[in-house]
Amino acid sequence: MSARPTTDIGTTDATAPAPGSSRPSSQMKMGNRTAEVDQPMLQMLLSDIYNQFEGSQEMEEYRDRHNINSAAVLTVIDDETAAALVEHLKPRIEGKTVVEIGGGIGLLSLHIARVAKRVYCFEANPLWSWTFAKVLLSQKPKNISYIFGAADEFVGTIQADVTVIATHSDIAGMRLVGQQFAPAVIDIYGEIIDTNPEAFDPFARRARYYA
Repeated sequence: MSARPTTDIGTTDATAPAPGSSRPSSQMKMGNRTAEVDQPMLQMLLSDIYNQFEGSQEMEEYRDRHNINSAAVLTVIDDETAAALVEHLKPRIEGKTVVEIGGGIGLLSLHIARVAKRVYCFEANPLWSWTFAKVLLSQKPKNISYIFGAADEFVGTIQADVTVIATHSDIAGMRLVGQQFAPAVIDIYGEIIDTNPEAFDPFARRARYYA
């Protein structure tokens, strides 16, 4: 398994630049406010967390307790990717209640909340639960809730119009759970890969065969 989070629709190159790099921070714009996101620092932090905990005894025991089958590979950690995915989703999520399963650091749900009526973001993996806290403190709107826990533990408590899955692993399992939240389940990367498979990240294409 790669220790590098997937950062955009076409590549998996999330390698942080060397110290002293002049690569600029990205600007996250939500509503009328703007927060600077130090993208190289975020990438370095995520890689450090992954390398320290993924495959550890504690992580394996946690997965067993919470029945986590998905890989600890992030698919959305930059605004460009999140914005592109929301543009793809917009006709089906605008003004609706949306559940995202496997939300990672929560960036996609933050963007979804700009067009959806209500958003619930589930993430069961504790590795990512605090890495996005600074941005959430300054930018999180009231119409989104981040829930740290396995989504199947909340079936029957939330009714949504659409479930969104943005992952390359355990797709069947997430889809099954997603159907219990909403009548429509969107495997967004699956749709994009089907449209133009050769333009997509080779790792992601291979991973989906085993999902």
